Amino acid sequence: MAPVPQQPPATQTPPAEPLSAPYTFPHHKLKRRVSSLDRVPVVLVACGSFSPITVLHLQMFEMTQRYVQDTAFQVVGSYLSPVSDAYNKPSLARAHHRVAMCSLAVEDGTGIMVDPWETLRCNQAGEPVYTRTVDTLRHFDHEINDVLGGIQALDGSHKRARIVLLIGADVAMTMSDPNLWSPSDLDVILGCYGAFIVERPTQTDIQKALEPLKHYDKIWVVSSFYNDVSSTKIRAQLQNRETVMDLPKLVYEYIKLHGLYQGSSLQGQQKDGR
Repeated sequence: MAPVPQQPPATQTPPAEPLSAPYTFPHHKLKRRVSSLDRVPVVLVACGSFSPITVLHLQMFEMTQRYVQDTAFQVVGSYLSPVSDAYNKPSLARAHHRVAMCSLAVEDGTGIMVDPWETLRCNQAGEPVYTRTVDTLRHFDHEINDVLGGIQALDGSHKRARIVLLIGADVAMTMSDPNLWSPSDLDVILGCYGAFIVERPTQTDIQKALEPLKHYDKIWVVSSFYNDVSSTKIRAQLQNRETVMDLPKLVYEYIKLHGLYQGSSLQGQQKDGR
């Protein structure tokens, strides 16, 4: 088994901006107990625009689950956390559409949950605010370990779940850019929580992506297969009215029903490399 670093220390609580709608943290698929005493409970969190969510996003969870079987980790929860409308990424569908598409994508027998918390955060004027990845991880840490009390071990004690970011190697490549990722944020994300990085063989040289991050010891690389699926490619196919094969069926039907990705797109600067 691969060695597992000690559990992360207590971190700051997430920011307390108001929310634009009533909110309950989703935990209906969270496993509240580990299967053996030596297993470290892990919660996978994938942050992103998901505009739209693709089959590859879902496969990243599956590949990581298989990878984890040969470690001392046990995945007890898997989450999608869509960014808010304040992200201002080109071609970003409105948050309620993206949350709905994510929910449709995971409703058919997956263990993945959708947390709309990022999309609901707003300022005093009711406008959506941007949430840094580090604060999203703190949010999950707080809800699962402080509010819910962590995960029960076989001896009846409770362990803090390790919250781990799940990203593709293309996102890892951006982490060396201080204009996208604050070094102090990375110290918490990769130094405290950790990240599973799924290879994207057709897009990114994984060794090149990891070189600037080699001083962090909480990075685990998940091998992947050849796959050139991307939300950008799918948006282009939708705009050109081409056949789209890499969307969950219910998501494709939702996009057609609401006429998404057919007109002009929002323009703006990306943040956090997401």
